[in-house]
Order: sequence, then structure tokens, then C-alpha cells
Amino acid sequence: KLGVSHKLVHALPMNTRCNVHGVHVTFIDANHCPGAVIIVFEVPSEQGLVRIVHTGDFRASREHVEQILRIVAIDTQKAVLPEHVMCAQATPCVSPTIDYVYLDTTYLQPSYVFPPQTDVVRAVASFCTKVNTDASFLPNFGHKPNPRISPITRWFPSRNPQSVRKRRVLFVVGSYTIGKERLFIEIAQHLGARIYVSPAKRRMLECLGSSQLVQMLAPDMSAQVHVVEMSKVNMKGMAEHLASAQKCGGFSSVVAFSPTGWAHSGMHYGARPEPRGPDPLDPGLADPESHAGFERTTQLLAQAACMHGDSTFTIDNLKPRGSSSTVTIFPVPYSEHSSFAELARFVCSLKATHIIPTVFSSPAINDTAARWLRHWQTINIHFERWARAADANIPPTHHPTLGLRDCKNIV
Repeated sequence: KLGVSHKLVHALPMNTRCNVHGVHVTFIDANHCPGAVIIVFEVPSEQGLVRIVHTGDFRASREHVEQILRIVAIDTQKAVLPEHVMCAQATPCVSPTIDYVYLDTTYLQPSYVFPPQTDVVRAVASFCTKVNTDASFLPNFGHKPNPRISPITRWFPSRNPQSVRKRRVLFVVGSYTIGKERLFIEIAQHLGARIYVSPAKRRMLECLGSSQLVQMLAPDMSAQVHVVEMSKVNMKGMAEHLASAQKCGGFSSVVAFSPTGWAHSGMHYGARPEPRGPDPLDPGLADPESHAGFERTTQLLAQAACMHGDSTFTIDNLKPRGSSSTVTIFPVPYSEHSSFAELARFVCSLKATHIIPTVFSSPAINDTAARWLRHWQTINIHFERWARAADANIPPTHHPTLGLRDCKNIV
């Protein structure tokens, strides 16, 4: 598709240290879309070994930190194999410093709060099952019954019982060229349905090498789960798509989902207001030599990372963005990038000399992001000094303030 010759593409094994023209390269899964990897480079130089981590697009997790620390802790004269990277052993207490981290900073603002992906996938799939089996579920979803009316109306017969029997709902998931596979596969499995995608999307999915997924793909639009371009998930686009699907699928309505991190806040995600989060310009955030400044920094980061970063997501959090008699659209905070809290934990869990953002926006946002990265490095400086002074070999992943030791699953 990109016009790159096959001769120029060389596949490398996952979780295995490889020598590429004298540079040690290790790929680990980035928890993003299929094929996305975090790359750990170990580059020999006259000054010694230079360690570089490039996250690419990723959704940070505790496992990423542990895997990176295991890799760099193994001497470059020795092999790094999947059993070393993926083992269940404890993270090394003493690990080398990472010289450079190139960081995916797509959502490096405290207001970006994402629930765990698994919560979102489970809630959306369960919601689809309820809509598919109960004709009254979607029309009444999110509405509290009026106690003065419901005792009377519940005795009324259906106005059109035939329409319930003939009813067939189409479920649509927005996607990019690649990504969101976990969501639409889970929906199809819950419904016992097949998946329809465009011919171009099908060719892309076939490249993933999953025979199970290929068997789930349908040859025409009669399948009950469709995957479309994200830009088409709007009222007009879904009305047109429903009209096309009705010809061979006999669908009466469509429920569509727009799964993206940009659907994280406000009325579309729960009843609570969007968290304002700490301000990196707070005068209490100070230089690495100030213990008071360090305490203030960790206090505010704990507020953002621990209070707002581990939100749960259930069916009740789904809020429609638009609806008509035949089309309903739900934005879903299904993100394949790291939230602010996850970025904070990731950076504060690695000893890195330089953190380099890879996503840029306006000058003001860029400056704010740079300040956050400096504050997180300040935490690492103070924590390492405290550990050495106390003669305690506590790995950075057990930072007491950010609560990483007690966080079972930050993704």
C-alpha cells in the first residue's frame, strides 16, 4: 500500500535482542494497534553504551516498565530472549539509566482521563448484547421512569408488536486504517455475529495473520457488525450506511460507536465534570534542590495519577452523541494512547536522562508538556537520592507517591 519494496522490509522477532549493524535492538509490544512496538536501542559508543527507548504510539502499562528494565539490566554480551523479557520474575532492583526516551505525548494533559481498555470493551459488548436481545432497552436507555406514569403505562400493550419481531439492529464501529480490533471483535463474539469490512480493510486485516479473525469476516453487508472509517461515524454518514446495508441485511436501525481518546470527557463520559488536574505552572512546583518543591510536585502528580487515572467504565457511562428514530451514535473513551496518569507513571518509573516528546501542538501546549516532563524527572532525581541515602535498593517502579506498587492494572 505504501509502495515500499519487500526487499527493504526485514522482520525482527519480538522480545529478542537483535544486532543490526552493531546496534542492539529489541522490540516489545506497544499495546497500541497490531504491529506497533516499543523499540529499545543499545548503542555502543566511545563513552560507553547509550540506551534509547522509542515508544512510538503506545498505551503505557506496568509491564512495559518491567520489560524495559529487564532488557537493559542484561549485559549486551548476553542474549535477550522472550523468556527473559516476559518472565514473571521481579523487576531488577538496580537498573542502568536510560539515556533517551522518545515519548508518545498525544494526551499529555491532566484532563485526559481514560478508563482501562478492558472495561470499555466489556461494557460496549454487553451493551450491544442488551440492545440486540431487548427491543425496549435502547429507547429507555439513560431515562429514569416517572413513578407516577410507569405503573399505568406498563399495562399498555405494544403499539406494534410485529415491528419488534422484525427488528434487526446493525452495530457499527469506527476505525482507522488499522486499530480498534479488540472492540469490534469482542462485540461480534458477544453477538455470535460476523464482521463486514471494506475490501481494503479486509486486505489489511488479512496481513495480521489471524485465521480466527479472517473466519469472522463476512463477504457482504448482511453481517451484523460493520467496521467503517472513523470520519463516517456521524448522523448523516450512518443514515447513508444503514440505507446501503438494509438492501441485503434487512436492518431496521443502527447503533454506532466512535472509539477514540478524544471522547474522554464532559457529558460523553460519565456524570462527573472533566477533572481540571494540577497546573505545571504552580509556583509550588520547584527545582530539584528544593525538598518542599519535590513534595509539592509529587502531591499534585499523585492527585492526577491516582485520583483521576484509574477510572472505571460501565454501561451507565455510555452517553449518546446523537440519535434519531433509526440512528444512535455513542462516543467511547477507547484509547490506544496513554492517558496523562499513565504517562506520569511510565516516566517516573524509568531512570531517564532525557525525555523527548514526539507529538507537538500549539506553543503553549508544548511548553506545558515540557514542564510536566521536567517535573517528572525531578521526582526521579529526588527518589534516587532518597534511596541511596537510605541505602534502600527500591526500584523506581515502587515509587511510594504515585502508588505504582498498589496499582494492579493501569491500562
